[in-house]
Amino acid sequence: MKNQPNIILFFTDQLRQDALGCYGNEICQTPNLDRLASEGVIFNQAYTTSPVCSPSRASLMSGQYPHNHGVMVNTHIAPAWTGGLDENKITFSSLLKDRGYTLDYLGKWHVNQNLSPKHFGFDQYNDGDGSSYWIQKMNKKKLGSERWIEFPRGKWLASACADYIKENDYTWALTDGLISTIEDRCNQNKPFFIRMDTPAPHHPNVVPEPYANMYDPESIPPWENFVETFEDKPAGHLRKHTEWNLMEKDWNWWSEVVAKYYGDVTLIDDCVGRVLNTIKNKGLEENTIFIFSTDHGDALGSHKHFEKAGTMYDEIFKIPLIIRGPSSFIKSRLSNEFVRLMDLMPTIIDWAGGELPSNLDAISMIKLLSGDISPIWPDSVYAEHHGEVWGYQTQRMVRTLNWKYVFCPHDLDELYNLRNDPYEMRNLINDSKQKEILDEMRARLIGWNDATNDMFQWDWVRWNFPEPILPKYFKNKSVPDRKDMERTLRK
Repeated sequence: MKNQPNIILFFTDQLRQDALGCYGNEICQTPNLDRLASEGVIFNQAYTTSPVCSPSRASLMSGQYPHNHGVMVNTHIAPAWTGGLDENKITFSSLLKDRGYTLDYLGKWHVNQNLSPKHFGFDQYNDGDGSSYWIQKMNKKKLGSERWIEFPRGKWLASACADYIKENDYTWALTDGLISTIEDRCNQNKPFFIRMDTPAPHHPNVVPEPYANMYDPESIPPWENFVETFEDKPAGHLRKHTEWNLMEKDWNWWSEVVAKYYGDVTLIDDCVGRVLNTIKNKGLEENTIFIFSTDHGDALGSHKHFEKAGTMYDEIFKIPLIIRGPSSFIKSRLSNEFVRLMDLMPTIIDWAGGELPSNLDAISMIKLLSGDISPIWPDSVYAEHHGEVWGYQTQRMVRTLNWKYVFCPHDLDELYNLRNDPYEMRNLINDSKQKEILDEMRARLIGWNDATNDMFQWDWVRWNFPEPILPKYFKNKSVPDRKDMERTLRK
């Protein structure tokens, strides 16, 4: 057994946690991921830091919240605001490089507009002609079963049957590259890290056979929260619904989209199975850690919404995270502890034996993965959204096991009792009976603000909030003095 394990990260885009069989889905077939979950650690309470690609992926790389690493919107939408993650930012890849790892990157990047993974410590980068991915998906001439969203001046493809065989699908081709890279690296005398990022199952779900017609839309029941009325919800929620022109989209339309999405997920699962077989056949199971996750979820019709940004529902922020490895590193279990995608950053460095930077917002899961559950592990999770286009819908969220609070400075706040209302249908923000819990959740949110140096709230806002409650983990750490920071900023 090597002291430094090989690490493989299989990363998807816009994958709902509840689309996988191992997370309770009884329709979508994911036997390989189900097996992976049974052999490793499956995290039931894993969350992303942001609902859009670039901020989330930059958090994974840096171990920091978007407000600290500086990538707060998608780089391709607002490059005038941010070109992406700073080249000088400490990342897990640069630290792995220092620890003697060989690093390979395949597929989607989306962390910097002008710099590639090679600028962040990776030895090789191959996007598999990812530049043509969206053209491939949108412009095929022989599509079938299309579902379009129509606008006054154009239309957007949501799903369709592809006119190419599965071997020509981008995810399948990327997996070919991943397998080839594993085979190339397995005989070297140094540990390797390989990351593969597929854009699937991000829309448009243009899916090849046999996956395109694998699921009968009539067998897919509506989401529990498809009955959304937008009553007592932030105005932005209804605006998002109408801006996408979804008013006439009933479940018959949505079930076709979900069926193609499920097909994409099963294709991904088959690709995971191919990789797991390669690891086994090459004799790498005893010294290789395999990680499966995604950057964020997808509304996919939940709350009558399309895609992801603009709301902070669990369908968007709750993500799959499954990790399998040698028993000396990982004890197989179901974990109900709150973790964040970015917590992978210090965990990976700990596996490699590196030294962690002092400015991380993330927490290493290395003891958690070995079955050692610390009594100071956070009992809540914090996330943020800085808007998409023009900063639209800035929000902050704090969630405990039973409650969620969303602070929206320009719209109605949200409060949900998740024990009684797991699908987040009834906003209790104006329910006077919930004043005590609302005060607690607001105090928790302010605590996360202070613990992570999120200068989102100033005095005239904070005066309406209770005294902060710091997350458990940060009570034993040095938390920056907010007033000192404010005085510095105002000089």
